[in-house]
Amino acid sequence: MCNKCDSIATFILGILVGAVAGVLYAPAKGETTRRKLKRWAEDTYEEGREEIAERAKELKEKVMEHKEELKEKFAAHSAAAKERAAELKEKMAEKAEVLREKTADGLEKAAEGLEKAAKKLR
Repeated sequence: MCNKCDSIATFILGILVGAVAGVLYAPAKGETTRRKLKRWAEDTYEEGREEIAERAKELKEKVMEHKEELKEKFAAHSAAAKERAAELKEKMAEKAEVLREKTADGLEKAAEGLEKAAKKLR
């Protein structure tokens, strides 16, 4: 941590310690001081609770916003992937057809060659 940050943290800690010491050594009765401290603690707790609830609500809203964005992006990518898959399927079908034709031609030529060989052997 930087020296300036340490100095600021030390200063704030000093303020807090001084405030607590001032309250504890004030000329009020112990019961009154405890009541004040209890009220202060309850108020601080309530404020903190409200702050946390507000931050949680904001965070939830941000998450929901991003959730929708992610859904939209996923849908767009999903559609693009389906299109690409359809294109690839079509290309593969074309290549398979070409391969079938070549195989059929090769088999026909092989059959013709076998017939010629068979005729020569007879």
